[in-house]
Amino acid sequence: MLKYNHKLLSERVTVRMLKHLFAVQTVILLGFFPGSVHSDEIDLPAEILNLDGDREYGEYLASDCKTCHEADGTGDGIPNIHGRPRIQLITLLYAYREKIKLNEVMQMQAGRLSNEEIVALAAYFEGLN
Repeated sequence: MLKYNHKLLSERVTVRMLKHLFAVQTVILLGFFPGSVHSDEIDLPAEILNLDGDREYGEYLASDCKTCHEADGTGDGIPNIHGRPRIQLITLLYAYREKIKLNEVMQMQAGRLSNEEIVALAAYFEGLN
């Protein structure tokens, strides 16, 4: 008959459970809060960086964005993008479009944008306070 050391077995189970919970927590956090993508982490094509954004065209395109990204920051975890630097907005929209940054809604929204539209939106939102 095998003898089990219940204390040792209990400690092993607890350690395994904690490792599993930590792994699940990490996956959840990375899935819901994937963090920012900075321009030095991805290669933005020169063509998008050399474009001048048409602020009026960006305002025309921005209605979908402003539905969720509210100026007062009341969007339940959705960041306020008003007044953000142009390069940051270009980088984020490009990263979503190319599926480098994870968020299904933003990937769908940015996936429809051309380089000209990305730069126009960035110019518009950069100019807002």
